[in-house]
Amino acid sequence: MKRLILALAAAVLACPALAADVAPVYKAPAVTYAPCTVPTASTPLSCSGFYAGAGIAGQGSNADIIGSGINGSVFAGGMVPSLDAGYQYLQGNWIFALEDDLGYALGSALTVNGASGNVNGLRNTILFKVGGNLSGLLGTATPITVPAALANSVLGPYVGVGATTWQLTNTWVSGTSSAVGVLFDISPKLFGDIRYTYTNFNGAQASGVTVQNDQSVRVSINYKLN
Repeated sequence: MKRLILALAAAVLACPALAADVAPVYKAPAVTYAPCTVPTASTPLSCSGFYAGAGIAGQGSNADIIGSGINGSVFAGGMVPSLDAGYQYLQGNWIFALEDDLGYALGSALTVNGASGNVNGLRNTILFKVGGNLSGLLGTATPITVPAALANSVLGPYVGVGATTWQLTNTWVSGTSSAVGVLFDISPKLFGDIRYTYTNFNGAQASGVTVQNDQSVRVSINYKLN
């Protein structure tokens, strides 16, 4: 009996040593994601995420920004200061974005657009944009290297389609919009957007007068939120 007790005690004492020799259960390390990190400098057009910004558009058929005074410039049909917010998704060298621009049309010369008089009113445009890194799509060298912090910067032409809603006298009108523009990095968090937009109001009526199609040139600066 004494030998049995001693054998059991030796076995109990040996268990911790045996346990120490057993490899611990493997646990995979936690995965973290940096959505706006690239091999060189971080640039806003090189990654997916939300953005917000502000801009101003000129309503007129003349793309001459200076012209012969404001009446002969891109602002001949009025101007639309606006705020915008959107989300861009990067897939390889392609950029996809959905953006909402909310502005207030000032002094819109509706005699140019097919109605009479100058009016002010809210104007909202929702636009889906498809573009890409021009350098990557063409397989050429990096297009922009100044400043040095933007050594991996993106110059991205795009096209867009969407819808516009415009508050006119005693009514709202809606139309379909198409656009062409270019995106370009400014700093590691800022990017610019210059675009031309054509809006077809499809014969909508305002104060008994048909609102004809219009066009605008908009310049904006946007801040990458992540």
